[in-house]
Amino acid sequence: MNTPNNTQDTDGGILSSDLFGGFGREWNPKDVVMTPPQIARRIVQHFKPTGRILDPCKGNGAFADEMPGCEWCEIREGKDFMEWQEPVDWIVSNPPYSNFYEWLLHSFALAENVVYLIPTQKVFTPLRCLSAALEYGGIKEILIIGTGTQCGFPLGFAVGAVHFKRGYKGETRIGYPPNSVLPKK
Repeated sequence: MNTPNNTQDTDGGILSSDLFGGFGREWNPKDVVMTPPQIARRIVQHFKPTGRILDPCKGNGAFADEMPGCEWCEIREGKDFMEWQEPVDWIVSNPPYSNFYEWLLHSFALAENVVYLIPTQKVFTPLRCLSAALEYGGIKEILIIGTGTQCGFPLGFAVGAVHFKRGYKGETRIGYPPNSVLPKK
Protein backbone atom coordinates (compact mmCIF):
# COMPACT_ATOMS: atom_id res chain seq x y z
CA MET A 1 0.00 0.00 0.00
CA ASN A 2 2.96 2.32 0.18
CA THR A 3 2.44 4.35 -2.98
CA PRO A 4 2.71 8.09 -3.59
CA ASN A 5 -1.04 8.42 -2.92
CA ASN A 6 -1.09 6.13 0.12
CA THR A 7 1.79 7.28 2.31
CA GLN A 8 2.39 5.32 5.50
CA ASP A 9 3.12 7.07 8.76
CA THR A 10 5.90 5.90 11.07
CA ASP A 11 3.53 3.46 12.82
CA GLY A 12 2.43 1.80 9.59
CA GLY A 13 -0.93 3.59 9.36
CA ILE A 14 -2.12 5.36 6.25
CA LEU A 15 -2.45 9.12 6.47
CA SER A 16 -6.06 9.93 5.67
CA SER A 17 -5.02 13.15 3.97
CA ASP A 18 -3.17 11.06 1.42
CA LEU A 19 -6.29 9.01 0.75
CA PHE A 20 -8.98 11.66 1.00
CA GLY A 21 -7.20 14.91 0.18
CA GLY A 22 -7.21 17.09 3.25
CA PHE A 23 -8.04 15.20 6.46
CA GLY A 24 -5.52 15.52 9.23
CA ARG A 25 -6.36 12.20 10.88
CA GLU A 26 -4.61 8.90 10.48
CA TRP A 27 -6.25 5.54 10.13
CA ASN A 28 -4.69 2.16 10.28
CA PRO A 29 -5.75 -0.38 7.64
CA LYS A 30 -5.51 -3.06 10.35
CA ASP A 31 -8.45 -1.29 12.05
CA VAL A 32 -10.74 -2.08 9.13
CA VAL A 33 -12.40 -5.23 10.48
CA MET A 34 -15.96 -5.67 9.29
CA THR A 35 -18.60 -6.90 11.72
CA PRO A 36 -20.62 -9.86 10.43
CA PRO A 37 -24.27 -8.76 10.02
CA GLN A 38 -25.62 -11.52 12.30
CA ILE A 39 -23.42 -10.31 15.16
CA ALA A 40 -24.45 -6.67 14.68
CA ARG A 41 -28.10 -7.79 14.62
CA ARG A 42 -27.68 -9.74 17.88
CA ILE A 43 -26.08 -6.74 19.60
CA VAL A 44 -28.69 -4.22 18.42
CA GLN A 45 -31.55 -6.56 19.36
CA HIS A 46 -30.04 -7.08 22.80
CA PHE A 47 -29.37 -3.43 23.71
CA LYS A 48 -32.31 -1.87 21.82
CA PRO A 49 -30.85 1.64 21.31
CA THR A 50 -33.41 4.45 20.94
CA GLY A 51 -33.38 8.19 20.37
CA ARG A 52 -30.56 9.76 18.42
CA ILE A 53 -28.13 6.98 17.47
CA LEU A 54 -24.68 7.21 15.89
CA ASP A 55 -22.58 4.51 14.26
CA PRO A 56 -19.19 6.28 14.30
CA CYS A 57 -17.38 3.80 12.05
CA LYS A 58 -19.97 2.44 9.65
CA GLY A 59 -17.63 0.17 7.71
CA ASN A 60 -19.82 -2.15 5.64
CA GLY A 61 -22.98 -0.93 7.40
CA ALA A 62 -23.62 -3.99 9.58
CA PHE A 63 -24.72 -1.91 12.59
CA ALA A 64 -26.23 0.99 10.63
CA ASP A 65 -28.40 -1.45 8.67
CA GLU A 66 -29.84 -2.75 11.95
CA MET A 67 -30.58 0.76 13.26
CA PRO A 68 -32.72 2.48 10.59
CA GLY A 69 -32.39 6.25 10.73
CA CYS A 70 -29.13 6.23 12.68
CA GLU A 71 -26.50 8.76 11.81
CA TRP A 72 -23.07 7.52 10.87
CA CYS A 73 -19.43 8.39 10.27
CA GLU A 74 -16.90 6.52 8.18
CA ILE A 75 -13.49 8.06 7.62
CA ARG A 76 -13.04 6.09 4.40
CA GLU A 77 -16.14 7.91 3.11
CA GLY A 78 -14.99 11.34 4.28
CA LYS A 79 -16.94 11.52 7.58
CA ASP A 80 -14.45 11.55 10.47
CA PHE A 81 -15.96 10.64 13.84
CA MET A 82 -13.30 12.64 15.64
CA GLU A 83 -14.80 15.77 14.04
CA TRP A 84 -18.37 14.90 15.23
CA GLN A 85 -19.45 17.27 18.01
CA GLU A 86 -23.22 16.76 18.39
CA PRO A 87 -24.62 14.88 21.40
CA VAL A 88 -26.37 11.55 20.87
CA ASP A 89 -28.30 9.10 23.03
CA TRP A 90 -26.45 6.01 21.80
CA ILE A 91 -23.24 5.13 20.00
CA VAL A 92 -23.13 1.54 18.76
CA SER A 93 -20.31 0.15 16.63
CA ASN A 94 -17.09 -1.81 16.21
CA PRO A 95 -14.41 0.87 16.83
CA PRO A 96 -10.79 0.95 15.69
CA TYR A 97 -8.46 -0.72 18.16
CA SER A 98 -5.24 1.17 17.38
CA ASN A 99 -6.51 4.43 18.94
CA PHE A 100 -9.22 2.96 21.16
CA TYR A 101 -8.51 5.12 24.23
CA GLU A 102 -8.88 8.41 22.34
CA TRP A 103 -11.92 7.02 20.50
CA LEU A 104 -13.51 6.03 23.81
CA LEU A 105 -12.92 9.45 25.39
CA HIS A 106 -14.50 11.18 22.40
CA SER A 107 -17.46 8.79 22.58
CA PHE A 108 -17.95 9.55 26.27
CA ALA A 109 -18.00 13.28 25.52
CA LEU A 110 -20.90 12.77 23.07
CA ALA A 111 -23.16 9.93 24.18
CA GLU A 112 -25.28 8.83 27.11
CA ASN A 113 -24.76 5.17 26.16
CA VAL A 114 -21.85 3.62 24.29
CA VAL A 115 -21.86 0.02 23.07
CA TYR A 116 -18.67 -1.17 21.42
CA LEU A 117 -17.88 -4.60 20.05
CA ILE A 118 -14.30 -4.99 21.22
CA PRO A 119 -11.81 -7.50 22.56
CA THR A 120 -12.86 -7.45 26.21
CA GLN A 121 -9.30 -6.89 27.44
CA LYS A 122 -9.42 -3.45 25.75
CA VAL A 123 -11.59 -2.26 28.65
CA PHE A 124 -9.15 -3.37 31.32
CA THR A 125 -5.77 -2.83 29.66
CA PRO A 126 -4.45 -0.26 29.91
CA LEU A 127 -5.97 0.70 33.23
CA ARG A 128 -6.64 4.22 31.93
CA CYS A 129 -9.58 2.87 29.86
CA LEU A 130 -11.22 1.40 32.95
CA SER A 131 -10.54 4.61 34.89
CA ALA A 132 -12.12 6.69 32.10
CA ALA A 133 -15.14 4.36 32.03
CA LEU A 134 -15.63 4.69 35.77
CA GLU A 135 -15.29 8.47 35.62
CA TYR A 136 -17.91 8.56 32.82
CA GLY A 137 -20.29 6.40 34.83
CA GLY A 138 -19.64 2.73 34.52
CA ILE A 139 -19.89 -0.46 32.58
CA LYS A 140 -23.48 -1.63 32.73
CA GLU A 141 -23.02 -4.85 30.80
CA ILE A 142 -20.59 -6.95 28.80
CA LEU A 143 -22.30 -9.30 26.36
CA ILE A 144 -19.71 -11.93 25.48
CA ILE A 145 -19.98 -12.81 21.78
CA GLY A 146 -17.12 -15.30 21.38
CA THR A 147 -13.49 -15.26 20.38
CA GLY A 148 -12.27 -12.89 17.71
CA THR A 149 -11.58 -15.83 15.42
CA GLN A 150 -15.14 -17.11 15.83
CA CYS A 151 -16.44 -13.63 14.98
CA GLY A 152 -14.31 -13.42 11.85
CA PHE A 153 -11.80 -11.01 13.39
CA PRO A 154 -8.02 -11.48 13.08
CA LEU A 155 -7.48 -12.12 16.80
CA GLY A 156 -8.14 -14.86 19.30
CA PHE A 157 -9.13 -12.81 22.36
CA ALA A 158 -12.64 -12.89 23.84
CA VAL A 159 -14.86 -10.35 22.09
CA GLY A 160 -17.84 -8.71 23.73
CA ALA A 161 -20.31 -5.89 23.30
CA VAL A 162 -19.48 -3.55 26.18
CA HIS A 163 -22.20 -1.13 27.30
CA PHE A 164 -20.83 1.98 28.96
CA LYS A 165 -23.51 4.21 30.52
CA ARG A 166 -23.11 7.81 31.67
CA GLY A 167 -23.68 8.12 35.43
CA TYR A 168 -24.20 4.37 35.94
CA LYS A 169 -23.22 3.23 39.43
CA GLY A 170 -24.60 -0.32 39.56
CA GLU A 171 -23.00 -3.70 39.13
CA THR A 172 -21.65 -4.89 35.80
CA ARG A 173 -23.60 -7.75 34.26
CA ILE A 174 -21.63 -10.23 32.18
CA GLY A 175 -23.83 -12.33 29.95
CA TYR A 176 -23.70 -14.78 27.12
CA PRO A 177 -26.33 -14.58 24.38
CA PRO A 178 -28.41 -17.62 23.47
CA ASN A 179 -26.67 -19.63 20.75
CA SER A 180 -23.38 -17.93 21.61
CA VAL A 181 -20.46 -18.74 19.35
CA LEU A 182 -18.33 -19.51 22.41
CA PRO A 183 -16.56 -22.86 22.25
CA LYS A 184 -18.16 -25.63 24.29
CA LYS A 185 -15.37 -27.13 26.40
